[in-house]
Amino acid sequence: MIISAVEELLRYDSPLQRQTRVAKEDFELAGKHICKGQPVLSMLGAANRDPGQFADPDRLDIRRRNNGHLAFGSGIHYCLGAPLSRLEGQIAIGTIVQRFPDIRLATPCNSGERTCRFEAWCRCRVSFSAVG
Repeated sequence: MIISAVEELLRYDSPLQRQTRVAKEDFELAGKHICKGQPVLSMLGAANRDPGQFADPDRLDIRRRNNGHLAFGSGIHYCLGAPLSRLEGQIAIGTIVQRFPDIRLATPCNSGERTCRFEAWCRCRVSFSAVG
């Protein structure tokens, strides 16, 4: 379940929320004409909450299957570090849960570290029982 949990966490609160690209040619998108050279802002965080793509998209479901999120972008701009990032998340979260099986949020997390493109958790207080 750790693999699906990490994928769901990436979808639910993706560190990369938006990215800008420049149109290489004129095209139409959702009835709007985009001209060559015009910047196009893609809202990846919003795409990861698209109800047309994800059932109950605003619910964190660590058992979610077929999680086609865009947390690492897509196409030629797909993040080269994605496999390493996934592995680090699986190891870190798996180790914490294994060592502290009763770990729980003590208070809501503070996600105040927001920039134009990236989001990071600032503070997340947890509680757990002492280990042997």
